[in-house]
Amino acid sequence: MKLLSKLSLARGASLLQVSTIGLFNVYEVAQMSAQGLPGKTIGLLLAIENGLLLVSGALWGWVADRYGCYRQLVMGSALVLAFTLFWLSSAESVFNFTVYAVLRGVSMTAMMTVMPALAMANLKELGPGKSYSKYRVFGSIGFMIGTAILPIFFDSITSILRAASLILPFSLIFIMGLENPELEEKSVELSKKSKVLPAVVWWYLAANFIVSFTEPGNLGFLNDYVIGLGGSPKLIGWYSGMTGFIALISLPLMGKWVDARGVKWVIVFGFLSQVLRPLSISLIPDPNWLWASHVFHFFGWAGREVGSIVFMTMLLGERRRAVAVSLVVTIRTAGVMVGSYFMGTWADAVGYQLMFQRVFFVACLSLPLLYIALRKSDARD
Repeated sequence: MKLLSKLSLARGASLLQVSTIGLFNVYEVAQMSAQGLPGKTIGLLLAIENGLLLVSGALWGWVADRYGCYRQLVMGSALVLAFTLFWLSSAESVFNFTVYAVLRGVSMTAMMTVMPALAMANLKELGPGKSYSKYRVFGSIGFMIGTAILPIFFDSITSILRAASLILPFSLIFIMGLENPELEEKSVELSKKSKVLPAVVWWYLAANFIVSFTEPGNLGFLNDYVIGLGGSPKLIGWYSGMTGFIALISLPLMGKWVDARGVKWVIVFGFLSQVLRPLSISLIPDPNWLWASHVFHFFGWAGREVGSIVFMTMLLGERRRAVAVSLVVTIRTAGVMVGSYFMGTWADAVGYQLMFQRVFFVACLSLPLLYIALRKSDARD
């Protein structure tokens, strides 16, 4: 009964968190554009924001593991992000949006990286795969609620963001019921050793960085391609909703399979699916059939998401679970940033079809790196 209670608490927190903070990605550019900011300025603000996300992710992971303050960091992040949602809803000038970019860049990762580690620490009896997937699937439900339900009740971006800013603090009720993991006593020698990342971690992070290069094409650039081929905005909405539905099914299954059959084969299928995804898009000329590329979302997103976090936690140990999650999130963010730049450049230069094929060839480079990482992890076992 106690375990069920912890699971319910983690799920409630995830649902409220993702249903609200997920709106940043949905509306931040639209809000900036509505206030008359030019594209160049918006790009600079997003660069500042993402640069801070990269730095702060590793920082908050280290702080959580070093001092055992997982719950406090997540609670503080929730309060700051609630204020940030309200600030974004009221921002009008470049200065206001710069403050927004800094606030989000510094505080967002405390929730993105530490919350999964906190949930896994409270649900470890379920097994690493199930503990993550069973809690995280409610985040996907929350995202669908935030993006589909809130706009029904509120008719402007400003109103939607302000409503979200009032909803997010209620996640504190659930977070307060979770427990920080116990700090282990460590000798000075062990403490110094723990700061060094083993070579296998670097190989895996390099593979994950390259395959994350593909992610901007899963929705953003894909949706623009659909429009270019004559598809409708309604079709784009259906495609976007389809990924959320797939996540609801695939996340629990991936968690079960990781625990029952081992994490490595799930990771392999995840990487292969993500590599093949842009190639499949380039080979489908009919916008009404591009939904077929989302079949790869099953392993390419859910399998790689669950597998990467469990695998990195295995490599670094539970004592550094927050650092493990933060490294996965940070490297993925870096890959998305680089991928976004090159996809936009290539789409303008050669068109979407060839752009997706180039992305496929780049993503293929992740496979030999993944092979080396998995071989090195076998040697450590």
